[in-house]
Amino acid sequence: MTIMFICFGIFIIFLIIGIMAIKSEKPVGIYSNIKAPQANIITDVKAYNRACGILFIGYGVVFGLTGGTSFFLSEKTVGMLLGVIAFFGAIGLMIIYECVIAEKYVRNDKKK
Repeated sequence: MTIMFICFGIFIIFLIIGIMAIKSEKPVGIYSNIKAPQANIITDVKAYNRACGILFIGYGVVFGLTGGTSFFLSEKTVGMLLGVIAFFGAIGLMIIYECVIAEKYVRNDKKK
């Protein structure tokens, strides 16, 4: 039961972060140690924030679904699944951000 509550707690946190990102008027960042891109180098701030918000919400949904599996699997199995999802999910989050979102919305003058 504890793992289920942890998973749903993580889901709620990422859901709130995603909603706040979607509603934000300033560009949001996904990395904790790097500032968000400046508004003047983003082609469409609203669409950029929406994409980042959906990314966070999607990551949170994965945790919520993991918590839901605790009804069918043992707590140890769900705990291991949670660790794997957190690790590989974070890597996937960065790859999607860098290869899709940043590539689409953040201008890079070095390419020209």
